[in-house]
Amino acid sequence: MSEALSIVLSGGGCKAFWAMGAYDVLGDVLPQVTHWAGVSAGAGMALARAADRFDECLELFLEAVEHNARNVYPQKILKRERAFPHDDIYRAAVRRVFHEGGFERLRAGAPVYILLSYIKAGYPQLPTSWSAVRKFAEARKRKDLHGPEAVPRGIGQQVVCSRDAIDTEQLLDWVMMSSTIPPFTRVQRRAGRTYLDGGLIDNAPIRALPAEARGEGRKVLCLISHAKPTPTGSVRAPSGAQVLYLAARRELPVRIWDYTSPERIREIIEIGREDGAAHRGRLEAFLNG
Repeated sequence: MSEALSIVLSGGGCKAFWAMGAYDVLGDVLPQVTHWAGVSAGAGMALARAADRFDECLELFLEAVEHNARNVYPQKILKRERAFPHDDIYRAAVRRVFHEGGFERLRAGAPVYILLSYIKAGYPQLPTSWSAVRKFAEARKRKDLHGPEAVPRGIGQQVVCSRDAIDTEQLLDWVMMSSTIPPFTRVQRRAGRTYLDGGLIDNAPIRALPAEARGEGRKVLCLISHAKPTPTGSVRAPSGAQVLYLAARRELPVRIWDYTSPERIREIIEIGREDGAAHRGRLEAFLNG
C-alpha cells in the first residue's frame, strides 16, 4: 500500500458535503494524508478534516441552517442590512474549526493548500470577472475536471497554506477569499486585489499542491462533489503523480447555496457514504498498485 497520500477536495457549496460522506467510509483504508488541497467550500472541508473538527463544525452548521427559514430576506435591503444569511453562517462554521486546539493542529499537522483567484490591479472588475465566469461555465458544460493552465486575462491565481497563517482570522479570511461568490458571500479585497471564487480557476485544484506532493512517485486522491465523468482507473497528471478521481455517481439533489434544509445536507452526506462504498474497490486497487 502507498505510504503517503495527498487529498484534493473540490468546491461546490453544499454539494461539497458529498466528499465528507465519502471520506467517512473510505478513511479506514487510507494511508497517512501528508497534504490536503481545496478550493471554495472544499477548502473549509479540508481544514475541518485536517484539524479533526468536522463533526463539531457540521453540528454548528446544521443548527444554523435549521433556524434559517430563507436564502434571501428582501426586507433587510431597506434596512441596509445583508439580505443573504450565507456569509455569517459559513464564517461561523469555519471558525469552529479552530476551537479546542484545532488551529494548533492545523499549524503542526498535514498542510492544507487553498487556491485563490483574484482580479489583478488595474483591470476593470465587471468585465474581467464576467470573462472568468463565462470560461468557467463553458468548462462546466464540457464537464472538464480541471480549469485551463492559462487563466483568463486579468485574473491571477494564488496558493496559501494553513501552516503559514499568522492567526485564525487570517486563515478564515483565506477560506472566504477562495469562496467569494457575491451576493452570497462578501467581496474580499486585499492589497489592491479583488478576490473571486477560486473554483473559477480550477474546481479540483491539484495545482495547489506543492511540487513534491504531485510529482513522480506520488499519489493523489481527488474527491469531486459533482456528477462528472471520471477515468475508471488512475491517470498520470502532467506533473507526474498518479491521480484517482472519485466523483458523485448522480446529480446531487441540493443547490450550492441552499442554507434552509439540514435534512438535505444530511442526505448529501449519506449519498457520499453510499458512493464512497461503491468506489472502495477502485481506491484499494489504486493504493495497492
